Amino acid sequence: MRYFDQTQRSRRFLISATFLVISFFILLLGFFNLQVLHRQYYLDISIHNVIRQVKINPVRGLILDRDGDILVDNRPSFSAALIRAHTADSTINRVAHFLGMNVNDIKARLRKSPRFAPTIIRRDLDEQTRTLLEENQYFLPGFELILDFKRYYPQEINSPHIFGYIGEVNEREQKQDPRYELGDMIGKAGLERYYDIELRGIKGVRYVRVDASGKMLGDYDPELNVPAIHGSDLYLTLDYDLQKFAESLMIDRRGSLVAIDVRTGGILALVSKPDYDIRALSGKIDADVWKALIEDKAHPLYSRSIQSAYPPGSTYKIVAAIAALQENIITPSWKAYCPGYFRLGRKVIRCWNPKGHGELDLYGAIKNSCNVYFYQLGLKIGLETWSKYSKILGFGQKTGIDLPNENAGLVPTIQYFNRIYGENGWTRGNLANLAIGQGELLTTPLQIAQFVMILANRGVYYRPHLVDHLYNYQTHKTIYFPTESRVVSEVSSEVFDIVREGMHQVVNGGTGWLGKVPGIDMAGKTGTSQNPHGEPHAWFMAFAPYSHPEVAIAVIVENGGSGGGVAAPIARKFLEMYFYNRLIPRPVIKKDTLQVEEGINPLPIDSLAPTPILRIPEIH
Repeated sequence: MRYFDQTQRSRRFLISATFLVISFFILLLGFFNLQVLHRQYYLDISIHNVIRQVKINPVRGLILDRDGDILVDNRPSFSAALIRAHTADSTINRVAHFLGMNVNDIKARLRKSPRFAPTIIRRDLDEQTRTLLEENQYFLPGFELILDFKRYYPQEINSPHIFGYIGEVNEREQKQDPRYELGDMIGKAGLERYYDIELRGIKGVRYVRVDASGKMLGDYDPELNVPAIHGSDLYLTLDYDLQKFAESLMIDRRGSLVAIDVRTGGILALVSKPDYDIRALSGKIDADVWKALIEDKAHPLYSRSIQSAYPPGSTYKIVAAIAALQENIITPSWKAYCPGYFRLGRKVIRCWNPKGHGELDLYGAIKNSCNVYFYQLGLKIGLETWSKYSKILGFGQKTGIDLPNENAGLVPTIQYFNRIYGENGWTRGNLANLAIGQGELLTTPLQIAQFVMILANRGVYYRPHLVDHLYNYQTHKTIYFPTESRVVSEVSSEVFDIVREGMHQVVNGGTGWLGKVPGIDMAGKTGTSQNPHGEPHAWFMAFAPYSHPEVAIAVIVENGGSGGGVAAPIARKFLEMYFYNRLIPRPVIKKDTLQVEEGINPLPIDSLAPTPILRIPEIH
């Protein structure tokens, strides 16, 4: 019996000891889990219970023109934010009441947010609401008022397709670039998007003490705070007075005007109409305003300068001429007879001049923009050679301008036609049409302006760009962007000289005489591209001065009709302002003159119409 009791005691002791060892081991694992494996997690919680990092938003960089005039500025703006870890239902209910928001909407947003980071629930508070929230902030644990900045545009500044707008980063954008945090305001279009990283600056940090409920008690240690760094300022190649004048020329029209400094590739003016009031997308964007812009059939959000692709019409005849000359298919003296039409099999193709041009050489064909001459020339060139030189001259590919969403256009090739129509499904008529800038060929106004730069410089050109340099507030240095030069080495200077002379004749008695600037020797080419949805599109491209070029310009007016009658006068007025502004500056502005800034030549609008040296019966 005694042996049995002793055995029972030993067994109970063994069980108790085993239980204690296991319990101690479990407790040891718990400590290991708390203090080693999840040390940082619980340390963060404990720190956040007493110390909070408050992010300080930097001032977004300014955008200025070439003269240093501010085009895009900032103004303070306050946002309402909640921190999920410290926000009780009572706070959500009160904040929702003050802001006129739905409680469930706020809770749904908080569920997707980080525990300790402020989640913005309403931006751009009006002064009355901000004051109300500030007065009650002590009774709203977990609530913060965040100082932010919204874009401000001085009077008379618009150009939304250049500047773009900013908006709150979405989940897709945040995943694509980890530098962004949910709630950040980033560039969504235009320069704001292309240069967002440079413009946004670097956030600062302020450390504050908080109690257990999340109420802020003051600074923790001011010496630990890190100030925000101002975003870089962008200095553009634009003279904004010239940009404003260009925009005034396109009011109530659909289309684009692009002007480039051929010596650098710097954009002098970039206009797309119709557009929208850039202030409508500054700060809190009204849902109804955004919906109206999206549904507008005129597509005001769309930059026609770089995104819209059109058949270039007769401006593209210069490409066919270059291809034929460089490949020794013709000489400038090669002639063709134009009776006003051209028979191709059973099909009759009409020239724009029903009376015909008679017998023409290359110079006469360019000067008078003869369709029949270039129909025949296109057939001699062939699709493969035509496509080759189209691409050599920059078409069918992006120019690389510092704006997002540029359209590459379309240069049809044999492979393209075979894919679309089948190997025997397309005819020589397709090629004849391409030679005069019609058919499947598509170009952007910017590509045409770049092409004119190539012609002006006899093959040398530069990447089109809007930003000349920036000032970096972190390094306190001015950073100039290198000018990227390119050369069309496949085309000789002699060939460029021939087509340049043809374009010279276009504005001196040819189809582009209404584009001629009095006193300025220049060259140009008209174009009228057919449009299945209405009136033809009106094109005009030019460069000036002829001997020592400075500026290239391309103008398109959708459904404008005649390139020589509609687009050419617009280009002329712009070039007159460009040249006369420098030659005859006048500070005094009278009521009957152009409303422009001091230093711009105030020529009366009527004086901008030149007296033509030669009148011709038709304008193409």
